[in-house]
Amino acid sequence: MIMINGADVIKEAAAQATGINTWTKADGTVISTTDIAALDSFTIADVGASIIDGNGNIVRGTCESFFDSLLSVISRIETDQRVYGGQLKSLMIKDDMWGGFIERVSYHPGDIITDPKWNLMANFKNGKKNYAHEEHGFYPLQADGRVFREAVPVLTPVSFPTDQLYEAVRNEAELQSIVNGMQAAVQNTKVIGFDMIKHMLIQCAIAVSMAGTGTAINVLERYQVETGDTSVTESNWMSSPDFIAHAAMTISETLDNMEDFSVNFNDGTVPTFADGDYKKLVILNKFAKALKFKVKANTYHDEMIGFGDFERVTSWQGFNEGSGATDYDFDSVSKIMIDADPDNKLGIGTSAFTASGVIGVAFDRYALGISPYKAKVTSQYTAIGDFYNQFHHTLAGTILDRKYNLVAFYIKNP
Repeated sequence: MIMINGADVIKEAAAQATGINTWTKADGTVISTTDIAALDSFTIADVGASIIDGNGNIVRGTCESFFDSLLSVISRIETDQRVYGGQLKSLMIKDDMWGGFIERVSYHPGDIITDPKWNLMANFKNGKKNYAHEEHGFYPLQADGRVFREAVPVLTPVSFPTDQLYEAVRNEAELQSIVNGMQAAVQNTKVIGFDMIKHMLIQCAIAVSMAGTGTAINVLERYQVETGDTSVTESNWMSSPDFIAHAAMTISETLDNMEDFSVNFNDGTVPTFADGDYKKLVILNKFAKALKFKVKANTYHDEMIGFGDFERVTSWQGFNEGSGATDYDFDSVSKIMIDADPDNKLGIGTSAFTASGVIGVAFDRYALGISPYKAKVTSQYTAIGDFYNQFHHTLAGTILDRKYNLVAFYIKNP
């Protein structure tokens, strides 16, 4: 197994996605900005190629300041024990379906030959008397194989100082409440970490569709060509219900077209198709809300759009570009920025990639996914400080397989 040490890039992604600027990189640098900036997202995507090693290490934090504030008994303790559900759930794969090393083999379509069964007499009259070549000929199927062997670890530490903890509470119920809250915080941290991996994975998928396989669709250009209306532009599209409806129609048509057995929506190596539950769709919330309130304000329902089930995402990468930009504006939430990769792991070139105006991604379940398939908790007591450390280890496999259908929808050319 090839381990991807992506702690630093995960924390950088988390700073941009959450607006929290207190994470520290392995070299001690505090991630002080939450503005959207280029990420080394390509490091966490397993495309079946060679790996880019990172140098990030988890920097342990403590809850000491929290316990110090509880050294004297107070009248009531309420601990936040809410568990964060996470985003981009459509990228999550069940452990028993996707974990460990994966070798994928895809077959090209077989040959089609003339069937002599129905024309034996006609063939005989035309001199065709021997079928030994057809009968004993060898008809191999061409195959394409790929191995996915990378893994991304997420390690979340937490410390339990014994004296401070016991002195801060009056009974076992309060103690259990605090411990449950701390465990919930650890779980939320893990979920945030995997959220960032999922966001970076879908950013890579968008880049592959736009700059690698060329399957991405500019819904604004298609609207202008098919309707002849050039008055709708990159800057005023949100005020045009006709364009929004046409873009939704294009997305719905593409989902249907992905059911065809073809190479139209993948990297062209092997014909494939996606139907039923294998079709997945993620829509930018900004576009979904424009569709809801500007096109179907009175009769809106998910099924009426023609997408089937789909998932909304607030932003692909972050919500603030700085320099006076408004938080959660369309330019910010629809943007992705991937740093330059000299090894061209994603197949999009070695230069940095930036795109804005991305409104959705449709993909085959086999094309994109993440599976946390190993989890373990280790602990250690430190006598001199009288505290316990717990280390929550989680290992995930990530896959970005260009052989399967993957289509990004966007409004602005990169």
